Amino acid sequence: MHGRWGKILVTVRRARGALSLAAALLITAACAGGDGEDDKNAALPRKSEKQALSEAQQYTEAMARYSGVVLSSGTAVKDVYDCVGKDDEIAEDGRFTLTYHVKGELPREKHIAAARRLSKALEGHRITVDSLDERPGDDRPVILDGSVVGKQKERISLTVESIEAPDGLQYVVTTPCYLPPGVRQQRFGEGRT
Repeated sequence: MHGRWGKILVTVRRARGALSLAAALLITAACAGGDGEDDKNAALPRKSEKQALSEAQQYTEAMARYSGVVLSSGTAVKDVYDCVGKDDEIAEDGRFTLTYHVKGELPREKHIAAARRLSKALEGHRITVDSLDERPGDDRPVILDGSVVGKQKERISLTVESIEAPDGLQYVVTTPCYLPPGVRQQRFGEGRT
């Protein structure tokens, strides 16, 4: 994990109890442009909020299935945020990013094995596993971070982490900045950021 994403994930790990803060940091990185992309007016990928949610649900369901965990009903949370640019720009064209998380129960002593199964399955589907942090004996023994890069180099962030109570894993998907279909993309100033 390099650059901005690495710094964001370190912050996420330090603020585990503050998912809203971590999500906000990921959102800022997701909306500021991809790796090496500095053009603040680059065309954004287009997706409706409904499409983004459906995709996030599919990812969490697949990750849970690959790790051998049944998701707990009633634990899903969807947060939608305005995109914030590299220079703190906030557009008025409806662009958004979505964070979706859901929990599944699994005894703590099985978390590392579940994350290893998931890591192997993700790599088998050509999904990048950015890090797998194993801490045997810890209250939160595992954090796995992965990413999917789309057609326009947009990055979808995948995270699976141990949660404190009840024993279980939390599956988190954070989308990049999407522009709703049919909306004209707002432009900011001229030149590069």
